[in-house]
Amino acid sequence: MTEDRPRFSADPVQDRARHALLVKLAANTRNPVMAELARELLAGNVTPRRVVESQLYAGALEKPVDDFAAWYSGLSKSEKDAEAAKGENALRDLADEQVDESRKPRTSRRQFEDDEYIEDFSERDWLDE
Repeated sequence: MTEDRPRFSADPVQDRARHALLVKLAANTRNPVMAELARELLAGNVTPRRVVESQLYAGALEKPVDDFAAWYSGLSKSEKDAEAAKGENALRDLADEQVDESRKPRTSRRQFEDDEYIEDFSERDWLDE
């Protein structure tokens, strides 16, 4: 792990998994807005909190979040536990994959109102808050 990239968790496994997931999202050609969001996060230009607060990507995030909430609320406790285990395994597998550094995402042209706003979110767990 290089020190010049943002950290997405204090836990090295979670950090690698989140970074690898964002790299995959950044390469997504089917959804250019989500790819741009991933590139912004990877470049350290914005934090997850800032994305939500700014509403800049609200249109891109609203439907997937609503779809997930509807799906998840329909699961039983045992189904939720099974899905959580599958997700944890997938994140571990993703964290273990080699990230192809030659496919670094390009930077975005989207501008944020407060370019000087910097937040350290390495200690933040995206799922618990």
